[in-house]
Amino acid sequence: MKQPAYYALVLLFTFITTTGYSQTASRPKQFGNFPDVINCTEATLSSIFNASPGQNISLSFSDNFSFTGDVLNNVVKYSNLQSAVIKSPAFHNSIFSVSRITNTDNSVSYVGRIINKNYFDGYELKKNATGNYQLIKVETDRVIPDCNQQ
Repeated sequence: MKQPAYYALVLLFTFITTTGYSQTASRPKQFGNFPDVINCTEATLSSIFNASPGQNISLSFSDNFSFTGDVLNNVVKYSNLQSAVIKSPAFHNSIFSVSRITNTDNSVSYVGRIINKNYFDGYELKKNATGNYQLIKVETDRVIPDCNQQ
């Protein structure tokens, strides 16, 4: 009686391991040759919001990383929120979506992501403890929700 339960348990773990491995191995890493953390200046981030839709823009960040592409949109959604989207052919049509938030004390904050659902990795824009902005490498599965319903 113990033998079938043992084999069933081994089979279950095999399926779990295979499924978990196949999800990460099925998509290549796009930013594998770039650092896990890339520093960004507020001036570079601010320049995004001066671009017009259709304009080609090149953003040079530290660590020899630049993101060049076409501005798809640049929209003021509310009096305190402006969002822009840049699509880069150089990175297989990855999208850099970034928002500028004007806080109640008139300070400005930025949030954003560089993602492509066809690749395993991307970047998330965050402010570190010292107040500097950084692009931090993330797994796209962790930032793109899976909406498949079966």
